[in-house]
Amino acid sequence: MPIADLTGDRCADVLVRPGEGTLRLYKPACGTAPKPTASYTALGTGWNQYDVMTSSGDLTHDGMPDLIARNSSTGTVYLYKVTGKFAARAKLADGWKIYKKIVGAGDLDGDGNGDLLVQDTYNNLYRYNGRGNGTFTARVKLFSGWGSAYNTVVGIGDITGDGKADLVARDTTGALYRYSGTGTGTFTVRVKIDAGWQTYTSLS
Repeated sequence: MPIADLTGDRCADVLVRPGEGTLRLYKPACGTAPKPTASYTALGTGWNQYDVMTSSGDLTHDGMPDLIARNSSTGTVYLYKVTGKFAARAKLADGWKIYKKIVGAGDLDGDGNGDLLVQDTYNNLYRYNGRGNGTFTARVKLFSGWGSAYNTVVGIGDITGDGKADLVARDTTGALYRYSGTGTGTFTVRVKIDAGWQTYTSLS
């Protein structure tokens, strides 16, 4: 998964989790992709306990991006702050197994804090607003019956050049859609932007 600059070189970094559950930090040069043969920093073991790992930027206002992870067995969600490396996790919530997607979406409502989007098993889409201290407000419902055909939803940042975070979703046929952010925590009607993306295992 891509994550913002963890190392202070002004280039985004990449986290990789091999099958045995270790976590690796790759630091590709700006504008380049990481290579499997590149050197990396080991960030510990036991990360295979999580079925969701996502980042919504700096959630704690310390100038560093943070990581959200959900335990696959319990549904407990944790925050990992970055302090040169990941600090000890802090529990944010229990019972999040009700969500089939948890998406770090950046600042959706224009308050300077990273937010989360979640989709439950009934295909309701909710937003959790970041408070800026590593916690979130109560969820706000955005859509009912949303995205039942989507197998991937990605908080992509601003791809329309209007300064507002957007959302990209891929359906089971490989069609790719953009939901443009309004800057108030909501999205415009989807726009199809491409097709044939079913050849990719995942998007991030």
